[in-house]
Amino acid sequence: MDLSRLLSEVDDALRRILSKCINEAEGVHGELRELASSVSEYTLRGGKRLRAILIALGYLSRGLVDLKPIKELMASIELLQSYLLVHDDVMDRDEVRRGGPTLHAFFRNKCINQDFIGDCNHYGISQAIVAGDYLESIAIGAIANLSLKPEVAIALVKRYSEGLRTVAYGQYLDVLMANKPLREIGATDVLKIHELKTASYTVELPLHLGVIARDPGDKELLSLYSDFSKPAGIAFQLRDDILGLYGDPRVTGKPVGSDVRERKKTLLVVKAYELGDINDRKVLEEIYDSRREIDLNDVKSVQEVVKRTGSLSHSEELIKEMYSRARGIIENSKPIDPLVRQEILNMLEKLVFREK
Repeated sequence: MDLSRLLSEVDDALRRILSKCINEAEGVHGELRELASSVSEYTLRGGKRLRAILIALGYLSRGLVDLKPIKELMASIELLQSYLLVHDDVMDRDEVRRGGPTLHAFFRNKCINQDFIGDCNHYGISQAIVAGDYLESIAIGAIANLSLKPEVAIALVKRYSEGLRTVAYGQYLDVLMANKPLREIGATDVLKIHELKTASYTVELPLHLGVIARDPGDKELLSLYSDFSKPAGIAFQLRDDILGLYGDPRVTGKPVGSDVRERKKTLLVVKAYELGDINDRKVLEEIYDSRREIDLNDVKSVQEVVKRTGSLSHSEELIKEMYSRARGIIENSKPIDPLVRQEILNMLEKLVFREK
């Protein structure tokens, strides 16, 4: 299976869809070209296209067939990813995404550089919210354009909307926990958020969409991929948290310590608070329970406490445990085509032990 070719085809599908949107927007009003072109640049800037590949693997699970009927479905999940990232960037107040400006930063800077009247920070956030909504509508449109049987299309939209609700539940809890005192957050809270956000959306939803596009009634595969997705998604997110705290921005494309600045209660922090002594807890409380602006020295302090308390080692061990559990589910799965099974295992390893 040529995944590099598959990635290229997904990007080609995205370009076609987004190019049509640019033309449509410009036809409505000249000023709207920037909305469509900015979301196009943001989406095509990079990314692993993990979710699109998982849709393909879900679709091919019962045997290799032509992927042409689901090319736009594969593109739709990447448009949905962009939509969520745009809004996530606003909530996290991130300035950089995939080596370029986040959309709220882009629109804010335009406001400043062109001397718009009004509050440029608010302008940037407002237009980024619009851009995210616009991307989500394009994603739904891509599904509507699929040449599939009506019952298949209906099943896809139902599963898609269910996936969006689940992500919203996880995101709500994530923001809520970030604004609660550290002492009130436990490891089970963090893992629940990972289950609702990363596991359900990054792994389970795309696999399910692929399976449904092939056969909406394939309950065996849907159940198997649900079992796989929870440990795989948790391992993926724990690695993401480690990279967010210790990763090289030149490799990850994101500023180091952004989770700290947003006071996100990652498992690294929650476990460090649990394992640490009174001084460690005091350091973490001063950073996570304060209203002051967090700087690079605070990020370094968190890095040190997480390592010193053994929390980093705890997350690394949990990653290995979740990885082993997820791998075992796929290795022992009889329904999955052998080539697809191996591709899922290869992808699992790359994602869990990645450096960006």
